[in-house]
Amino acid sequence: MKEKGKKFALKGLGTALAIVVAVLAVAFIIMSSLGESVNIWQLKKGEAAEEADPGTDSTSGNSAASVEEGLVRLACAEELGDMDVAKNQAYYHLPLNIYDRLVEIRQEGGVSLIKPSLAKEWTVSPDGKTYSFTLRDDVVFSDGTRLTADDVRFSFTRLLTVPGSEQTAFADMIQGADEVLSGAADELSGIKVTDDTHIAITLKEPFPAYISMLGAPACSILCRKKTEEAGDSFGTDPAYIIGSGPYILTGMDDNSYTLEANPLYWGEAPSVKKAILSVMAPALMDQAFRNGELDLLDLELVNSGAAEYYLKNEVYDDTRTEKDNVEILSLMLNTKIPPLDNPKVRRAVQLAIDRERIIEEVCGGHARLTDGIFPMGLTGYSEENQGWLKYDPEEARRLIGEADLSEGSTVELVLDSDADEGEQRRMEIIRENLRAVGLNAVIVVYDHESSRYLKKEGQVMAYVFKWIADFNDPDNFIYTIFGSEEAVRRYSSNYSDSGVIKRIAEARNMEDEAERLKEYANLERKLVQEDAVWVPLYSAGHVFIRGERVRNYTTYWAGWSDITLKGIELK
Repeated sequence: MKEKGKKFALKGLGTALAIVVAVLAVAFIIMSSLGESVNIWQLKKGEAAEEADPGTDSTSGNSAASVEEGLVRLACAEELGDMDVAKNQAYYHLPLNIYDRLVEIRQEGGVSLIKPSLAKEWTVSPDGKTYSFTLRDDVVFSDGTRLTADDVRFSFTRLLTVPGSEQTAFADMIQGADEVLSGAADELSGIKVTDDTHIAITLKEPFPAYISMLGAPACSILCRKKTEEAGDSFGTDPAYIIGSGPYILTGMDDNSYTLEANPLYWGEAPSVKKAILSVMAPALMDQAFRNGELDLLDLELVNSGAAEYYLKNEVYDDTRTEKDNVEILSLMLNTKIPPLDNPKVRRAVQLAIDRERIIEEVCGGHARLTDGIFPMGLTGYSEENQGWLKYDPEEARRLIGEADLSEGSTVELVLDSDADEGEQRRMEIIRENLRAVGLNAVIVVYDHESSRYLKKEGQVMAYVFKWIADFNDPDNFIYTIFGSEEAVRRYSSNYSDSGVIKRIAEARNMEDEAERLKEYANLERKLVQEDAVWVPLYSAGHVFIRGERVRNYTTYWAGWSDITLKGIELK
């Protein structure tokens, strides 16, 4: 499950202490007494002040001839943290390039397809529970160790056993997972290895989304020998980060990561022979690209003024790679905290927000309205569930009047203290819209770690929630967010209809694909249109600007910022 953000540091605290820390970490509350002109961005240590003047351009930069042949220079906004796929849900730059998976998801003609990778073929048993894979016999890890079925078994078992794993959801449906998680067993009874190239995985129940899930970074196949040898150093020491993928990590420090083509790679040799991924502030990315020091610029990472410049400057018309993210942004509403415990108030919030204004002012028009849980580009996207939500402040005011709210009722809109300028502006528009229909809306700012803790405890009233697909199935969205009591608490919806929660859990086991997708559409309609659990906002477009050395760039199928180097074609 793809969830961007810094790693959570309060995990080891006792509940009472953690809550105290979280409450004390409140940076400030923007009340009406502060006036409408308060700009949170100005109160932060401003990278914006360093940003290059959009009126100037240095497109000449370093000439292509002066750059090492086969080298691509990229940037990321912060250190990538632990490169252990079991412990990292946020940054997949390196796992996508270093490791392989049994299958890969490829986009062809606008459609996402499941393609063989380490598994060259597979079959599914009549009961839909056992998946039998035949592995390629020509794959070695980058240290020369031959890949076998035992490495596959080890990789999935490890998702359940490694301390600090955040990816147990990618293996807990396998038969025997409960025993491994409890410590009663060391191996998954549902995984049987016949020989080096044949392995069968049996699930507890049928799960049609399983093959698609196997293409997610969390399901990367590790070298058992090197991973066990690394012990606690795995994920942080480059010497032990060994994969069968197209690249090897050859260098790492506080400011950059260096990847080089794997000479033992079993697949087609990539165009990029070497990549340097530098950690830099958004303003510096913009200037480095204009100086010819970066070969690909992700407009999702730079400041909004710089992004607007690249989108509107005709000089870049032929250098843009655009991809609609397979994502949903919504305003999550806590159904247990007054006044949002009143469905009329939640419905009023849906009608009060001018989403088209947000798209224009925050996204520069590069986004599309999405009226449900499932974004376009995802299996299960329902066109019938689109188009129902209209901006209607008059009806919102009527509903607020009917709700007969108690004096002092306040809607708290929670924002992270590290929110960028666009995120801050988006929340300001939402606050303005809610106040216009009679709701006392305020923006409350917490530091990132406290905000994440409070969300996971179900204590946040309303916040902008973003989810981008990890694998191509509606299960990745609806089950993750609403499929259990733990899930509805973790994302602070506190949705309480146990019948609907049970239906969501049961839908993932439905074997009839048409019926399964019909049920997901019905559940989507129930949650969003009838119960108003959240306000669907939009799905953003993702734009990359190619430098003069890059002929083409094929993004990851879901539109992630994480770069797949195989998708870059150099001139």
